[in-house]
Amino acid sequence: MYAENIQEMICRNQKEYQDNYETMKWLSQDQAQAASRLRKTLINSVFSSPYAGWKYSQTKLHTHAISPGCAICGQGEWSCLFINGICNARCFYCPSSQDDPGQPMANTLIFDNPKDYADYVCRFNIKGVSFSGGEPFLTFDRVLKYLEVLKARTDHPVYTWMYTNGLLVTGEKLAALRDSGLDEIRFDISANFYRLKALEKAVGIIPRVTVEIPAIPEDLPSTKKLINILYKSGVDHLNLHQIRCTPFNSSRLINRGYTFVHGPRVTVLETELAALELIQYSLDQSIALPINYCSFTYRNQFQGAGARKRYSLEIKAAYEDITSTGHIRHMKITGTREIITGICQTLLSAQVDSSLYSLSGEKDSLSFAAGLWHLIDFSCVRLKIVYSTSAIRPGVTYYHPFKQVPLNPNKTVVIERQVVQPGIWMEGEQIQAFGCLIIARDNEQIHKVFDTPAPDLYRGILPFEIITPGLAQYY
Repeated sequence: MYAENIQEMICRNQKEYQDNYETMKWLSQDQAQAASRLRKTLINSVFSSPYAGWKYSQTKLHTHAISPGCAICGQGEWSCLFINGICNARCFYCPSSQDDPGQPMANTLIFDNPKDYADYVCRFNIKGVSFSGGEPFLTFDRVLKYLEVLKARTDHPVYTWMYTNGLLVTGEKLAALRDSGLDEIRFDISANFYRLKALEKAVGIIPRVTVEIPAIPEDLPSTKKLINILYKSGVDHLNLHQIRCTPFNSSRLINRGYTFVHGPRVTVLETELAALELIQYSLDQSIALPINYCSFTYRNQFQGAGARKRYSLEIKAAYEDITSTGHIRHMKITGTREIITGICQTLLSAQVDSSLYSLSGEKDSLSFAAGLWHLIDFSCVRLKIVYSTSAIRPGVTYYHPFKQVPLNPNKTVVIERQVVQPGIWMEGEQIQAFGCLIIARDNEQIHKVFDTPAPDLYRGILPFEIITPGLAQYY
């Protein structure tokens, strides 16, 4: 990350946390270097085992395997339905107040009718749905209703799972969830002092049982003892989350003496190191329980990219492209009428699908899809790149271009596109350098383009073109 971007990030965090900012223990430069060395040592130790692996551009470290739900999430084909906004636990790390009963919501859309949500899942070909809250068991009948309608109404297989603190779990309710089609249940046992009775009830009833907890540094001795117990109890997966700081939970995290790390969102240093140490311990003890570390950089990049891609597909033109981050890339060359019409003639001669390019009315500019790059002579033209993002809305705002998408006769949603990079102009060698990125076929190859000393040109396009690989740097 460039120095000016880091400073921008720090200023943004100062503004968000206001008075609390000065009382927060921020990572110093020396601490960052020491923590980076420790993290590297832990990762090297983890990868001395043949059971360790990376997924999703080395942002998700795992052992053995990850659950089908986590795989669907990483592929960008997941929707989280917040079934309510209330909870009967008061976890210190919770990022929000959890005191609003609310209506079921997904991606800022309210779904007060389960048929509308099922139709949303069908319309956007969503392959996995999770039920979250709040605490779903507090509105248990609502969960059953939405789950049953979802399974009955969707026109393709949908893998479903539910998050719970386990406080209200009963065998009868678990059987009802199974009979309604729930595929997986995930317990945050840290919310219930690591008691295991609830999840033990679920084993043998729900097809897949997962423990999903934040990696709490001071609980590390306890969680180490639990890993083998969980495995022997029939738990299928252990998911470890990185604790994120928000203005709501910041005071409680400060009181625990945590060290805070700057980033797109503020995270807790010790929680990442605790997660890696726990994974290392499980491998050293030859415990076969599959564990995955769900880092914030994974969630921030892959979950956001998945949603953007889903909606960008609906609103982009055929001659535009979707980048690995889910942004819409619009490329346009400009030049004399003679040059541009000549390039157009080349495309016609190659019998290219005419929807993949668009000639301006003045015939002095041509928009085109990346797949046509090899057919275009860039020697006498300028290239302009514009990036846009997409988002789904409950209704039209009229602030940006939009498309209305009917889910059924009674429910319509709106997809908006908004320009986030209004235009980068290139010519000559700059176009040639950018062409290396266009020709690259995957995120790893694309990133190699930026490994060379990057001109200012690359700084403007980097956030919209590539997923940054690896765990987040410490600042």
